[in-house]
Amino acid sequence: MRISRIRGGHAYAIIAFLAIVLVACGGSEDDGGGGGSGGGGGPVVLPPAPDFNASPTNTDTNTAVQFTDNSVGAPTSWQWDFNNDSVIDSTAQHPSHTYTTPGVYTVVLIVGNAGGTNSLARVGYITVLAPAGSADLDADTNRDGSITAADDSNEDNWGAAQGAVFYFNQDDDDNNNSEDYNDTASSGADNLDLARLIARQFINPPAGGSATVTVSTAAQGRIRVFRNNGGSWTQVYSAGASFSLPLPDLGAGDIELGIEARDRMSASWDGKVTLTLDVKNSAATTLSSDAVALRCAPPLFSTNLWTATEYHLVNVGNGTYGNPALRTAMQGICTAAGITYRECPGGSYSNDRWLQDSSEFAVVQLPSASGPRRVIDHVFQMARWRPCDDWCEDVLWGPDFDFFRRFSTNQASVNYGGNFEIVPPTASKPWGRTMVGGGNGVLIGTSSSVNRHMTAVYREFFDAAAIQGNHFEITSEWLAVGHVDEFTMFIPAPNTARGWVCLIASPDRAYQVLQATQTAGSGNATVFAGRASQTTVNAILSNTALATLNNEVQTRIDFARTQIKNATGLTDADFIELPTLFEDVGGNEMAAYNPGVVNLICLPASNGTIYLAIPDPEGPDISGVDQWRLDIQNQLNALDTAGNPFNITFVDVFASYHELLGEAHCGSNFVRTPPADDWWDK
Repeated sequence: MRISRIRGGHAYAIIAFLAIVLVACGGSEDDGGGGGSGGGGGPVVLPPAPDFNASPTNTDTNTAVQFTDNSVGAPTSWQWDFNNDSVIDSTAQHPSHTYTTPGVYTVVLIVGNAGGTNSLARVGYITVLAPAGSADLDADTNRDGSITAADDSNEDNWGAAQGAVFYFNQDDDDNNNSEDYNDTASSGADNLDLARLIARQFINPPAGGSATVTVSTAAQGRIRVFRNNGGSWTQVYSAGASFSLPLPDLGAGDIELGIEARDRMSASWDGKVTLTLDVKNSAATTLSSDAVALRCAPPLFSTNLWTATEYHLVNVGNGTYGNPALRTAMQGICTAAGITYRECPGGSYSNDRWLQDSSEFAVVQLPSASGPRRVIDHVFQMARWRPCDDWCEDVLWGPDFDFFRRFSTNQASVNYGGNFEIVPPTASKPWGRTMVGGGNGVLIGTSSSVNRHMTAVYREFFDAAAIQGNHFEITSEWLAVGHVDEFTMFIPAPNTARGWVCLIASPDRAYQVLQATQTAGSGNATVFAGRASQTTVNAILSNTALATLNNEVQTRIDFARTQIKNATGLTDADFIELPTLFEDVGGNEMAAYNPGVVNLICLPASNGTIYLAIPDPEGPDISGVDQWRLDIQNQLNALDTAGNPFNITFVDVFASYHELLGEAHCGSNFVRTPPADDWWDK
């Protein structure tokens, strides 16, 4: 056979054909006796030459494309990659494939046989468009930080398995001393705070038609939406029932939007919004519609189980009511624990020392494409209206550190941070549950009724946030200040099945220790040694008025324990009673008689140690051993493990906090690291 001309486009196929013919004839170009079964080599097999076509190559989403193998050279295997992502989508010879996302796709075919493999890539071969006349509004409904075809499933419902998340934009990325949700344009780092939406291209838009996005009723005016115009984000919605997108723009391509919240959750809004894109013709008839559901990320308030990263207190100097003892102790603890120690300068804030009462710390978690989640620190201002309330705004607020302003003018003490605690996780509440103090009761020792409750707008907010709600209330109306942290505190307990316990103040326990001390012959042991209120064990035990009062206090605390058990499923084994007596500080309202040891500072550290700074109870001293201290240490030391030990420090807060009707926890605040988990899956 003689070939005088081979056209370039067919050369490889003809050569392959010749090779197949030669192999089939059992010979080669050099047949000098070496061929056949007795020669020095077998038949030569060349790899096949790949070729294919598809129909159609221009199509809509969700329409099957048929691929036909036209390879030569007797292939025996086929590997198809329909979107050039290095993942083999089919091994059939003539497969079909349906594209679900608009785009231009490169298709790769790898064919092989005993002689090897060859591949062919047809670049930009398949063009997939959204179906003509189909409205399509997409969001990150699977919460992986990006918008893909996987987000189309159940996009109009919000639940544990699906639904996009957006942010109440309360940080200050541009440092203009205004929450970023007030900005009518977004730029720079603040663009990261917008949850993305994509209005997909609408093919063949109707002349004179419209594209409108309707905002669900409860969210109207509570969100802001921006449009990305070549990297410049401008506001397209802040109020009203809907906003429009230019239909010619939508016909020309996708439109990228960004959403943020500009209002808090409340009894009238649970943070959810449904956005519905409607495309209408010139007669205002809806041609196509699509909806997505989103939810505003709630603040997740920290528990004492979260690892501490920062500790804050107010430096009120070294005078009569100064706090050098607490400052020194906490500096040492923070150094050992690897925790940042920060002081609020008391001189700048009228020496207002009650930092815990001013605010509560939380985090906001958002989906992220660059990691498991994005975490933003968050400080939540309580309805207090005192000087040091401003420190969080002045110092902490900034880029990626939210400041949630107070939203009530009710200045009653039950609205302070000390009256707000998060019960650690239980089976039914994996992020914990909100507990506040208050109640309808009578003052101790009287028949006078007293009704005290945290203001409704705060309780409604906690419930609307939902993840740590609904809140529950325990009796605290009998106290002068009225805070739950005066007689309850949740701390880690590594040696228990639950992993944590509730410390609870106990007048009964305090009296038991005093009586044991007296029985041991130490009734004259000093209590509150060196203080103006110095007394003895015998004197306390002989004070019948104090005993009567504390019997009633114990009844109130027992009732609070029952309320906690009913709300959380805790049992009596989950409570540890610490010795605390109470006294009438005026008007038949109660406060701790000895420094309230339950009102402690709990700092689990990254080194595994749990640091506890406990108000020194200054109890009965026998040969240099404080018997109240000893009882506390004996109970707590049974709760830790070698891997997570307690490091207990008793701190002098007698004049600096206790005599002012507060304790160590009341004067402290904490930034903590949340668990490595996602709230939206719960």
